[in-house]
Order: sequence, then C-alpha cells, then structure tokens
Amino acid sequence: INAEYMGGFGKMAEFLQIFGEVILSKVNILFAIAIVENAFDRTCIIEAIPTQNIKTREPQLLLEAKNQMPRILIPKFDILVLDTIGKNFSGDGADPNITGTYCTPYATGGPEFQRYVILDLSEESHGNAIGMGMAHITTKRLFDKIDFDATYPNALTSTVLYGVKVPMVVKNDRTAIQTAIFSCVGIDKSRPRIVRIPNTSHIDVIHISEALMEEATQNKDIEVLETPQCVQFNGLGNLW
Repeated sequence: INAEYMGGFGKMAEFLQIFGEVILSKVNILFAIAIVENAFDRTCIIEAIPTQNIKTREPQLLLEAKNQMPRILIPKFDILVLDTIGKNFSGDGADPNITGTYCTPYATGGPEFQRYVILDLSEESHGNAIGMGMAHITTKRLFDKIDFDATYPNALTSTVLYGVKVPMVVKNDRTAIQTAIFSCVGIDKSRPRIVRIPNTSHIDVIHISEALMEEATQNKDIEVLETPQCVQFNGLGNLW
C-alpha cells in the first residue's frame, strides 16, 4: 500500500488500476463483495461480483456511491463549524467530500466558506487527530486529546502532511466561533452565515445561523425543523 502512495495523489488513480490488475492476475480470487452506503451512513447495496466482472462493475458502483453520498445543501456561506473529527468518521478525520477541505490539489468540490472550525476529537479515534490541520481554528479540548505518535504515521504513509498541522488553538467553543467570525473578511459580522454539523458521517440534521434561514426555506430539499434560537454555551464556554 505504501508504494501506491509514493507517487503522490496525482498518480493514485493510475496506480490503483495497475496494482488491481496485477492482484487479479496473480491471486486466486473467486469473487468480490461490494458494499455501498447511502447518505445516512447505512448499507444500501451488497453485491457479489465474479472476478471477471470486477474491472467493469466496480467503476459503476463507484458512481452509485458518489450519487448516494450526503452533502451540505448550502453551497456558499462564511463559516463551517464541525463538532467532532475522528477516524471512526473518515480516514481523513473528516470526509473532505463533505467539507470541501481537501489536503491535495487533485480533488475538488464541496461547499465554499472562509473559516473552518473543529471543536473536538472523538474518543474512538484514540488520539489520532488527522484532519485537524485542515481547520483554521480548534479548541484546547481537542488539542489535549491529541496523541501525536498515533497521528503522524497516518500522514507519513500518505506522504501528505497538511492534515496533521496544528491550527490556532483557543480555550473553548465560544472563543473558536468568535475567532472565526472576527477573522472573516467582507461579511456582515452581525449576521454571519454559519453551518454547523456534528461530524461528516451524519449530516441529515444540521444547524445553520439565522442569516441562512431564508435560503434554507427556499430550498425544496431542506426541511426547517425549528425557529431560530440563541446558542447555549455551558459554564466553560463550550457547547457540551
């Protein structure tokens, strides 16, 4: 696998096909089991593929997987707040297909925004904080959970180091969001356009700021569940 990364992400698609063809020609593989998940992180397709059909069927299922992938339905805003990253959500800590924050120039897509805030690291990630480097701002809570010895090998294997850089670290969630608003340019800071998601595996219910309500109500694919409410922070200045 490491040899596959040595050419960088610019060569990844080419190497995947070459390595796959070598494996199929050299190893006695009877069939493959393909699994596709839907936008709710649930399995929607399980398919057995005969060996001779893998090369033609896998690209078709890849397109289906992309079609099933969830996405943030507001294409442009000011700030993305992500509650939690972790290896249990994505190999990148946060799925860049959802956030649009890719660590390589060879992938694009996703929403546009100025500031990216990550608030916490999942317990299931066991200190591996890969993905934090894509954020502009994070919290002391996340920083205190980082196991750098667990985090860095992931970046070294992929030869991409951006994802493990440490962003600005502030004391709590309130300060992180305030910092993001303050540092944005050319926006109405009294009505910032903010999207907050729990993680990149579960975005069926998200939070948006009041400034985005009109856009959300006009989108037939979005159901507004509540009227705007004040954000509640605890005594430590955190959301939980």
